Amino acid sequence: MPFLLCNMSGGRAQLCLELHRNSYHFLRRPPSQAAQKTFRALLTLPRQSTEPQEGPGEIAEQLPPSPVRGGIFWSRALEAQVPPGFSAKEAASWLRAAREARVVSLERGGCGRSSNRLARLSDGSRACVRYGINPEQIQGEALSYHLAGLLGMQERLPPLALSRVDARGGQWAQVRDEVRGSHWAEGAVVSLAQWVDNLTDVVAPAPWRAEAGAAAGGRRLQPLAAGELQGLGPAQLVELVQWSDLILFDYLTANFDRLVSNLFSLQWDPRVMHRATSNLHRAPNGGLVFLDNEAGLVHGYRLLAMWDKYNEPLLRSVCVFREATAQRVRDLHHLRNAASELLRLYRTQEPLAELLGFLSDQQAQLLQERIDFVHKHILHCKAKASAL
Repeated sequence: MPFLLCNMSGGRAQLCLELHRNSYHFLRRPPSQAAQKTFRALLTLPRQSTEPQEGPGEIAEQLPPSPVRGGIFWSRALEAQVPPGFSAKEAASWLRAAREARVVSLERGGCGRSSNRLARLSDGSRACVRYGINPEQIQGEALSYHLAGLLGMQERLPPLALSRVDARGGQWAQVRDEVRGSHWAEGAVVSLAQWVDNLTDVVAPAPWRAEAGAAAGGRRLQPLAAGELQGLGPAQLVELVQWSDLILFDYLTANFDRLVSNLFSLQWDPRVMHRATSNLHRAPNGGLVFLDNEAGLVHGYRLLAMWDKYNEPLLRSVCVFREATAQRVRDLHHLRNAASELLRLYRTQEPLAELLGFLSDQQAQLLQERIDFVHKHILHCKAKASAL
């Protein structure tokens, strides 16, 4: 599929966006019924049915009066309430098993576009197999996964490994007919991402739903800051902790196929911000899962001119951060080594890294520039908080 399609606007741009969108089967929640429009009014509303709810076994602990410390960092007590994601130990175990297992069946459906498959592995587990329209999509997904590790937020992404398709033997021998029927190129590199059961969709929290109207009308987005969190319950605050990481991550990778795609669709659908967010789901324990990151880095950097007008305002809409995330960004800014550290991590943890290659020099420079921009934004938020 030629990339110039993505440089178009209107219907063609929407078509391009859909070609890159993968979605999982999940239970759908009813759309939001919120009718308030202003940012501050929404922040002080009691919890609505579309927001995460407390219940048996879920977030119910009373948090300290202030969810923010130091003006811009989520409190440690609040961060402790964030549901765990994929632990490093669990991820390493799954990746080791997935690389050693044989693929015993390939099924259509459940993993996005028609070229993808749901694989059943010989150890009994399942994985989404993604075959990119272009190899840079698989490269972007793999690099995004390891960048999340560099930033300390990899637990929010399903474990992901690369595999080389070989219908003649090895891992793919038992499904050679299915592989041939899929029209995958022999020797193509695909990604295997751990399948996650019982995911539900996620609607953007109130602040971004409210700001959708402002974005559509051309008014400047207002930052989610410490002074505007009163009235929110523990579950809402815990979700915002995860969203602050997500928006920062999507800015760094220039991922246009998540919340940005919803903002883009406002020109056709004024209610889109009250609908499910693309490639973002909630696990049964309430934790967010950042799925399908193939639009990030390589492909996203190619299309910065089209999508940064959405990604940059989204980043500016966040002025509260996980301190650990801010520290990672600060270190990468001061050491000027974002690309080299990503390359080191990628080669260390992915045996097939050399088959897809790495970022070009220009892309590596873009990554460092975006790290620097995020660091500058965090300092700006800190200065504003100190002036209050």
